[in-house]
Amino acid sequence: MLFHSKPSPALVLAFLAALAAPSAGQEKIKLESGKVVSGRATAYDAEKEVLSFRTDEGQDMKYPLDQLDSRSVYLVYASVMPKDNAKGQLQLANFARDAGLYEHAARRYGYAEQADPALKTEVESARVELRRRAADYCIANARTSQSKGDAKEAQKWLAIVLERLPDSPQAAEAASMVEEGYAREANARDDALEQEHEALLQKDLKKGKQHYDSMIERTRQGLTARNASKSASLWKSAIDDGEVVLKEIERLEKKFADDPKVQSGAARYRQLTIDQLVEIHLHLASQYTTSSSLKNALKEANAALALDPKNGQALAARARIEQASNEGLIHW
Repeated sequence: MLFHSKPSPALVLAFLAALAAPSAGQEKIKLESGKVVSGRATAYDAEKEVLSFRTDEGQDMKYPLDQLDSRSVYLVYASVMPKDNAKGQLQLANFARDAGLYEHAARRYGYAEQADPALKTEVESARVELRRRAADYCIANARTSQSKGDAKEAQKWLAIVLERLPDSPQAAEAASMVEEGYAREANARDDALEQEHEALLQKDLKKGKQHYDSMIERTRQGLTARNASKSASLWKSAIDDGEVVLKEIERLEKKFADDPKVQSGAARYRQLTIDQLVEIHLHLASQYTTSSSLKNALKEANAALALDPKNGQALAARARIEQASNEGLIHW
């Protein structure tokens, strides 16, 4: 999404003042063509809307803003905007919000309020609009994913609304959409395994299957509870279920150590269970972050990474939590 209007005069003035500082910092910008350029901003012509940029190779380039993607335009401004420039941060937050960069906008509103508490009313008004747009964006992405048959992607967007924007009007719609499809999509992941190992599920893995189904259902109930305490309780119970499943899988592997088919099925069930446990820990981490319990949030993110050290969502969640802790800000 590109910006549909010129940067506000206040933001441009703050930007130009910041460029006069001794260092603007190294940054990467991305052109609409997809090319990425590394270096730093050196000047900005507000009338022509042209950014002067010195590359790492020492080349002085000029880029009209309409040649940059929206994130790069924002990053250029952000790289030179002092955190204690309250008005500048507020304008930058609005700039990011209008570009659909909601996480960045939320953080900048926090900077603005920290720099000048007198802006609290104005910032909160802007945050209300941010939440509305972010919720609409998530719901739209969920609908698009559903129309493409990608239920897992749809559930991801719906979870964001339910966990981070629980008081938004869109949360009721998100809960309804989760009710309709979460359990069906989650259970569909092991349909092939159920058919392949029906005998084991009826006998040796019966207990594990019961707890697996319970884990899925409690995860769904936690998402739709609309009450933080109840959600957390359900998700913790779901984690307990998942741990029972993993123990049952370990027992099965030992019992059928010489059966390659069982070993293969057990490995697949373990991965499904781990994936679900990672999801639950991240639901808890998100909820704790929203309620300012950053220590607990970090604990849940680390628990997810202990199960899957290379999980991109868990790594990103931990980075956000650590940043919020260091800055003393809760973005939403």
